[in-house]
Amino acid sequence: MIRFGVSFDGFVPIREAVAVAQKAEALGVQSYWIAEHLGYREVFCTATAIALGTSRGRIYPTAVSPYLRHPTPMAMALASLEELAPGRSGIAVGVGNPLFLKESGLAPEKPLASIRDYVQGLRGLLKAEPVQMQGATFQLNGAKLAFKTEAEARIFIAAMGPQMLRLSGDIADGVLLSAGLSPAYERHQLNLVEEAARAAGRDPASIGKSSYVYFLAETPDKQARHKMKEKLAFLFRNDKIRENLEFSGLKVDQDAVMAAIAKRDVATAMKLVPEDAIDALTITGDAAECKRRIDAYLDAGLDEIVLSLVGSAEDRMRSLDLLASL
Repeated sequence: MIRFGVSFDGFVPIREAVAVAQKAEALGVQSYWIAEHLGYREVFCTATAIALGTSRGRIYPTAVSPYLRHPTPMAMALASLEELAPGRSGIAVGVGNPLFLKESGLAPEKPLASIRDYVQGLRGLLKAEPVQMQGATFQLNGAKLAFKTEAEARIFIAAMGPQMLRLSGDIADGVLLSAGLSPAYERHQLNLVEEAARAAGRDPASIGKSSYVYFLAETPDKQARHKMKEKLAFLFRNDKIRENLEFSGLKVDQDAVMAAIAKRDVATAMKLVPEDAIDALTITGDAAECKRRIDAYLDAGLDEIVLSLVGSAEDRMRSLDLLASL
């Protein structure tokens, strides 16, 4: 059976997200990853709806930012989710989108220390014991939860740069990699996680290894590659993807893509995305091609692929239908 999770970006109505989660559950999904995008659906409202609408699979709000949420209410929310759905709670901690944070008057300073402190603070609070801690973005003066669940949430770090990847291997229960990476580059990133784990005296096999991957089965109108190219054009506006492109041997004028997206000129940006980028960085096509690409990502060392379903509501359901045939 294919080891997979599904992601939710908060862009669609919550009832629609629950319908996707239920269909994925019928196919054997392992996890649900729910994005914390500022201005869109609230992450714990969606997480609760999915918890109530499904009976298994771990639920991860992601990438929850220490610059946005204090660890005390976050620990309260995680413990409450665990109480509601025992053995199913998790979280992926991440810096967050700098642009969205800036719009809300927040600045992501000292990200490495902030993430390290946040993970430590959450772990202490989830034990329902008083925590004394001066973190980079918070202070705890004996704060504690008034209730304790039998199990504690699994804490992942949403990582991309080498320092954050190493931090994942050092302290986290798992690492969540970005979408739009090639299998070869993901293997490179996971090597950094595993090296850090060994240096910390940890078993690398004990660390969860998940990654978002864009996924779209071929559409009846043969527009799957066009839709995937649009998704990649927006991804390439992120300068942090540059090393992945170079490592993967893809020739992309990323500066030109970034300039076009800044002008909201999506058509021009899409023209700058080469066809081989679709083949290298996503899963799309017929059943045989999708199975080949899924195997390539799992062979890179992932425990599971977190499918980022691309396209319309009909496209997302069709893509899940294809999984049933693999």
